[in-house]
Amino acid sequence: MRTGKVDNLLKMTLIMAAWAVALAAWPGPARGGSVTYIGSLQFASGRYFFDETTTGLYFLNGLALKTGPLTLTATVPLVYQSSPYVSYTAMGVLPSGGSGSEYVRGRRRGEIVILPEVVEFSQVGVGDPMISGGLEITNDSRSLPSIQLTGQVKIPLAGVDQGFGTGAWDYALGAAVSKRLGRTFVFADASYWILGDLPELELKNAWSYAFSIGRAFNGGRQALLVSYTAYTGIITEVAPPKSLGVGLSFRTGQKTTLMLNGSIGLSESSPDFTISVGWSSRL
Repeated sequence: MRTGKVDNLLKMTLIMAAWAVALAAWPGPARGGSVTYIGSLQFASGRYFFDETTTGLYFLNGLALKTGPLTLTATVPLVYQSSPYVSYTAMGVLPSGGSGSEYVRGRRRGEIVILPEVVEFSQVGVGDPMISGGLEITNDSRSLPSIQLTGQVKIPLAGVDQGFGTGAWDYALGAAVSKRLGRTFVFADASYWILGDLPELELKNAWSYAFSIGRAFNGGRQALLVSYTAYTGIITEVAPPKSLGVGLSFRTGQKTTLMLNGSIGLSESSPDFTISVGWSSRL
């Protein structure tokens, strides 16, 4: 095993060990605190601006710790991709070209990129872990919406050539606002991303923003949500990701929730479509 792989495995082990220690030391549900297991399974397919379609399956597992106004979440994805031409990032799938990213770097807008055939690559691997935090500033009330400050860090442990990561640290700071109006609820959030570059491709720092509107049914046990998500420019001469999605959530128990989501890409750097199922269970 190469030294780089050993180092990455050691880093991953240390991170997960530290997370386990933090969970074991956390005092539990005292004063309204909680620990929640979260997971999702997403299928994404897109041609982007390449000469062939890439499909991917992304299995995400994590824990969310909440105490008072503070929430801390850590997730690790397991990735399957049919080609190494896209990179799985904190912002989702990005058509970077993977090991052929120099071809994307020289692309002119509107061109189809024909990448060299990759004889052998790993289709399955562990993606970059993500650590996210949220601090609630105001609660949703009759006069005020809920306002939360957010932060995210992506830790570069995944393989770059296989498309499991970018090989660089990413950081984000932002804010989220939500408001309930009877059975209708609205969300809006924006974050500024500081993105590390791929070895052969510069990734621009970018803004992400999303708007959602939903409605609860059956006493709040089910909900329908429509959302729009977009970014400012990330790759030169490539239209930034944009997508439109719809989701259904079901409260399946006092502590468990199931979510079904689908979205379509509205730009050349978004998957043509994604389908996902997510779940959460308070421990």
